[in-house]
Amino acid sequence: MMKLHYFFSMRKSLWILSGLLLFIMGCPGGDATDEETAFLQDLQFNYHQGLNKLFFSVQVESSYLGTKLQAVNALYFGFDSTQIADTLVLNDIGYSGDIIPDDDIFSINVSNDTNNVSFVLEPTDTGNVYIKFLAQYGSTIKGSMLIFETGNQGPKILSVSMPDTMRRPGADSVAVGNIVVTVSDPDGHEDVQTCYLMFQKPDGTYSSGSPISLYDDGVQDFSMYLWDEEAYDGKFSRYIIIDSNNPLGTYTSYFYARDYSGILSEPFITTLVVE
Repeated sequence: MMKLHYFFSMRKSLWILSGLLLFIMGCPGGDATDEETAFLQDLQFNYHQGLNKLFFSVQVESSYLGTKLQAVNALYFGFDSTQIADTLVLNDIGYSGDIIPDDDIFSINVSNDTNNVSFVLEPTDTGNVYIKFLAQYGSTIKGSMLIFETGNQGPKILSVSMPDTMRRPGADSVAVGNIVVTVSDPDGHEDVQTCYLMFQKPDGTYSSGSPISLYDDGVQDFSMYLWDEEAYDGKFSRYIIIDSNNPLGTYTSYFYARDYSGILSEPFITTLVVE
């Protein structure tokens, strides 16, 4: 359960939260004025599917007409801006999703579950999510609405680095190369569950007959053909091994990446000539 950061005494907290509740019930939607937009900038929301987290962030002015900022909240309506929202308290102390303390950017990172929010998102959800950010200066509240379009676009293979030619070795020896696949995902490379290739031999059959997995875990174990230079950097790797039993000719590699919601990338196709 997230911890709340209080900017004022408990008595004032209750008074301000009561004022916010009245404001929420009376005005759940509506567009922000130019003045309010100037006070609340860089509104952000992200549904991080790989970690199942919701991220809220906004940059606000530290004072208004001589009154210091007292609280920043995000009203999370889910898909319906007319219903009663979840109220989330954002912080600027470098905690629970906030990166840099005291930079006037207030943030929070919460688990996408019923312990933290009423409107739990699913990876297959599509549509607009409504978030209203509020900044409180004494009895004055500034607000601005953010509309976020959901929909998982899935992972994409950006590049593949591997040899395009390898010489077949003699008996009792192997030729070794490295494969590095760079993968991106709208929700971060942490949302990529697996990356693999199908290796088609010159005769049209497939090596091992099943997918060959690549890893982003930093493990290097030649006995298992495992090689990854750095863990969790979005680059999935392994050794490629050619021995004296590999037929000569052109091999075709079909690379795929799949995210945690089950969306499969378009194939990235490369060729390798064994000579």
